[in-house]
Amino acid sequence: MKNTFILLIVSGLAACAGDNRESFPLTYQAFETHLHASMDYPAIVRNFGEPAKDIGSGIHIYVYELPDGTEIWIGYADEIKYALHLGKNRQLLHTIL
Repeated sequence: MKNTFILLIVSGLAACAGDNRESFPLTYQAFETHLHASMDYPAIVRNFGEPAKDIGSGIHIYVYELPDGTEIWIGYADEIKYALHLGKNRQLLHTIL
């Protein structure tokens, strides 16, 4: 019984330590509300997790794939240059920044 209790505590602590992000959902609305031009890359990752891809050449273009099939593209070089919401055929839906 005592070993089971200790194992549960250790498992809970490990689960809490493993994810240090704010846990914003990957939705257009979350990026529109919580993405700010002043954010650096670690802040972006803390808020939204690691991007699915970096397709940039010359600057980083971080791609976040949203559950609805659309994407958020964040152009970054020492600061956020732009953030776009693109449709399934990569048509521009919204300019976030």
